[in-house]
Order: sequence, then structure tokens, then C-alpha cells
Amino acid sequence: MKKFISAIAMTAIISSALLMSGCGAKEAAQSEPAAEPVQEAAATEVTEQTDAEPAAEAASEQAAEETSVSEDQAAVDAALPAEEISINYQSSIGYAPLLVMKDQGLIEKNYGGDIKVNWMEMSNGAEVNEALISGNLDVGSMGVPVAVTGIMAGSPYKIAFGLAAQPYAILSSDDSIKTLADIGDNEIAITNINSQPHILLAMAAKKELGDAHALDANLTKLGNADGYAAMLSGAVKCHMVISPYNFMETTNEEANIHELTIDPSVWPADNTALVSVVPEALKNDKPEVYNAIITAVDEANEFIKANPEQTAEILAQGYDASAEDILTWMSDERSSYSSELKGVMNMANFMVEEGFLDEGPASIDELVYDNVKGE
Repeated sequence: MKKFISAIAMTAIISSALLMSGCGAKEAAQSEPAAEPVQEAAATEVTEQTDAEPAAEAASEQAAEETSVSEDQAAVDAALPAEEISINYQSSIGYAPLLVMKDQGLIEKNYGGDIKVNWMEMSNGAEVNEALISGNLDVGSMGVPVAVTGIMAGSPYKIAFGLAAQPYAILSSDDSIKTLADIGDNEIAITNINSQPHILLAMAAKKELGDAHALDANLTKLGNADGYAAMLSGAVKCHMVISPYNFMETTNEEANIHELTIDPSVWPADNTALVSVVPEALKNDKPEVYNAIITAVDEANEFIKANPEQTAEILAQGYDASAEDILTWMSDERSSYSSELKGVMNMANFMVEEGFLDEGPASIDELVYDNVKGE
């Protein structure tokens, strides 16, 4: 009986062990799939790392390129001047202050920083005015009438300084022409309509012929140098012109050119003939540049007074004349250099009275900046 019970007990123990073994196997089988997400996550991480490498390399290359471009631009910027301005002059010894400024580097000296000054020669005031309005010129130099006309027409500039008083002359290669009344239908070369020579000629016509417009039909437009050449060749017989061309023509022994006599009261000897204007934007936005220009002009005028021979050497480079001749013509009593204005309002009033200007300035303040003296 005891053996039978023992056998039964042993069978129960074996069965229980087998059952537990089955459960463990089952639990193990159930736990195995949980390892798969871990393996998948690891694979995903490896893939993401692998994909990120080209992106990192591309970003690095782009950053390097941007750095290179930035460095190149910095090099270009470093090579460029901090400021750059353009200034014109015309063909006359009346523009001596500008040519001295150019030769002596006076704007660069007085600016106190890096500045490039571009100098250009232009043939008449209309060309200067166009360049100013288009933004291609920062200091425009011209005869008084052109400046007054431009300002009163609303051009965004004003007179910044005067340049010079200079002698003009009405010349002829025809011995029979002694006065304005003798000109007849002969052409008179001038730089442009409503230019300084045109208005001065009109003043003379008003005085001697009773009509400021009496010779308007005779006018032909030629730059100073072209008019000079036309007179020497005989292409035109009359020329209204500023120094030094008046002197160059009358002293040419082969040309036989003479000056017509005009009442001295028509053209007061010390009246300003030439001025320089500056756009309001430059004066207001770049005061350091503007002040450097004004200081340079004053220094140029002092240089001319202290060094007339050297000034003549500078000017002679642009003319068919010697430095000695230029010095003689600069010493003419009608020739002077000053930033102060004289006779500008008289010129403006005449232009209004004779129909060259629709509306004139009520005062000199409409025409000039506050640093300008005279009227």
C-alpha cells in the first residue's frame, strides 16, 4: 500500500515539473518577440546616423562657401574707398580753383577719411545740369544763369560756392564788324542757349541795340574749344567767349581776330561768372564730405594767390598757350577768384525782366546754402 502511494506521489511530482517546465517555455516564448523592437530601434538609429552624415557634410560645405564669399566681399569692400564723388569743370581758366583742388588733392586732404574724387571735363552748363539731375555728378560747375535757371525750375541743388569773375569778349574775324549793329546775319558762337555768354550778350544787346533778344537768331552752339577752332578756321566769324579763349584768339597773329568794344558798365568786372552747385542730398546726408569740399575751395583760392606761377603751370596743361601767357591773362584786372558771390541777384533779375526766366528768386537765400557769402 505504501509503495502504491509513493508511486502516485512520484507521478504527481513529475507531472508538476512537466507542467512548470511547459509554463516557463511558454513564458519564454512569449517574451522573445519583445526583443525585436529593440533591434529595430537600433537599426533605425544606425540608419538615421548614416543619413545624417551627407547632410552634415553638405551643411559644412555650404558654410565654408558662405565664409569664402563673405571673405571675398570683405576684400572687395576693403579695396573700395569709403566715399566717392564726381566733380566737373569746364574749359576756362575761370575754373582754376577746381583744377588746383584736383592737382593738390585738397578734398582728399581735408576729408579725414578714405575718399575717391572723380574729375571730368564737360562742354556746357546743360550737360552739367543733366548729369546732376541723373545723379552722376556731385559737384556741378557752370555759369551763373544755368545755375539760377536750374534752381528756380526745382532742380534739387543750390549754389555751394562761387568760383571766379572772368573777362568775356565778343570777337570777330571780319574787319567790317566793329559793333553789335555790324554783325548782321553772321553767326555768333556761344556755348549754349541761356548760358553765361548768351545772357551777357543779351545785356550788351539791350544796352547798344535796345533789345536783349536782337541777336538770338544769330546764335550757334559750340563749346569754348570748338568755337575757338571754328574762329581760327573761318567757319564762324563771331564768338562770344570767356578767358582764356578771348585772349588766345586775339593774340593769334594768323587769325586777325579783334574784340568788339562794349560799354564797361554792361559787365561789371568783379561780378561772379562761374559757380559750383551741390545736390541737397549730399549736403544733408554727408556733411563731412560737403565741409571738406568747402574747405578745399578756400585753400585753392589761397594757393592761387600765393602761387600764381605754379597755378599757371597747372592750367597751361589744357590749352594751346604757355604758362607765361596764362599767368598774364590770370593777372588781368577783370580776373579774380573767390567763393563769395557778387552780381548773382542782378543777373537773375535781368533774366526775369527780359524773359529768359519765368520767375526769379525773391532773395539770394533761395539760390544758395547758408555757408555762401555775398549775392
